[in-house]
Amino acid sequence: MGAIDKRLFDNLDKSPFPMYKGLIRSYLQLIWDPENNVIYEDCATNAYGPNREFIPLQDDVCFNLYPESNITLIVHAD
Repeated sequence: MGAIDKRLFDNLDKSPFPMYKGLIRSYLQLIWDPENNVIYEDCATNAYGPNREFIPLQDDVCFNLYPESNITLIVHAD
């Protein structure tokens, strides 16, 4: 997600940001609360390692990811 945000910052003419009255400036802001270092409660994470072992990203955003991990982030538009 950080790589996508960086690409958008490097090409501002292709970026959908800023959004919501200028408050949202990146995709990462949609899912992560930097003050508390947590993924917002209304977002879901489905993260699995290469052998389909569950990765608890919702519980620990500092979890070291395995190479070849598969991560799906779901942002709810409530």
